[in-house]
Amino acid sequence: MNFEEELNYIKSRKLYRKRYVVENKRVFCSNDYLGMSKNEEVIDFVINQIRQANTIGSGASSLVSGYTEYHENLEYLLSELKSMEDCIVFPSGYSTNIGLFQALGDEKDAFYSDELNHASIIDGIRLSKASKYIYKHNDTNHLFELLKSSRHKHKRAYIVSDSVFSMEGDLARLEELINISKKFNAYIILDEAHATGTIGKGIYDFYGLLPEENTIIMGTLSKAIGSQGGFVCANKIIIDYIVNKARSYIFSTALGLPMVFASIKAIELIKNNVNFYKEELQEQTKQLLYIIKECNFYTKDDFITPIIPIKIGEEDKALELRNKLLEKDIFIQAIRYPTVPKDKAILRLTSSLSYSKEDLEMLYEAFKSLKI
Repeated sequence: MNFEEELNYIKSRKLYRKRYVVENKRVFCSNDYLGMSKNEEVIDFVINQIRQANTIGSGASSLVSGYTEYHENLEYLLSELKSMEDCIVFPSGYSTNIGLFQALGDEKDAFYSDELNHASIIDGIRLSKASKYIYKHNDTNHLFELLKSSRHKHKRAYIVSDSVFSMEGDLARLEELINISKKFNAYIILDEAHATGTIGKGIYDFYGLLPEENTIIMGTLSKAIGSQGGFVCANKIIIDYIVNKARSYIFSTALGLPMVFASIKAIELIKNNVNFYKEELQEQTKQLLYIIKECNFYTKDDFITPIIPIKIGEEDKALELRNKLLEKDIFIQAIRYPTVPKDKAILRLTSSLSYSKEDLEMLYEAFKSLKI
């Protein structure tokens, strides 16, 4: 089968994707949950810092000459935010998970991963030499049974879960994961991409807990922080190990300084206003849920997080609704297989503090006009 035939096959299944330059549309599916990418304080800080540093690019990988005092400061702020001992920053969230799992897993180890974990986790585990076990989504009983039957075969075990799941918007069962990790002498790896700044500082903060020695926290700078990049927080030994083993870190140019500066300022704002942001997001999420249900679309009953999957089902129906919304100058992307299971397509609506009252009214009127 040649490339054209393969693309035609993808199109026939309503799974074809293309990039959109979204102009003059109101975007309601961004991961910029706190509006930091447009925050004037952040923008002013970045401009001033760039002029002082007199450079934009880092110029090399972190282990050559790309690691600066600014990267070091950002890592300190992130480790402080996550109540962890140390931190390492990567150029992107995807490269973070690729490097993290490739570095940690050897042929004697095993990852126990939630079935709805992000694609970057799946790909990172594939690149490692470790065994993998997939447990049913948020099913800690299934996780327990997998560990009970196989933990003795492996030197190190890692329990892996998103903190906030990127498509469903639900939370990991943290306390149960902690108890299981202690029972089986396993590490916990949590992907905080959609948790940082949205439910507090992260999932540990949300539950009023502090990370323990067996905790490894991954996160991104491209969601609520509004910048770009990724990070891992853990104890100093593990971070030092990642520095020396993660190929996506060793062989990538260090994160550019505009993104470093933007992240530093955004983290400062999040740290100083964390409860306010959490409450504002939850209040807006309630408003969005009201709009969706009032217009007879199906989603879950309640959400703590800013991710609201509007359940559609058939791929072509999701595309049709997305296109109808575009005609109303509203963009909400249709999410289809393989991001979600086949015939379980969604429109992924998200909350963001960048929305105005007028934006929400516009969204309501657009959904009222749709027929399902």
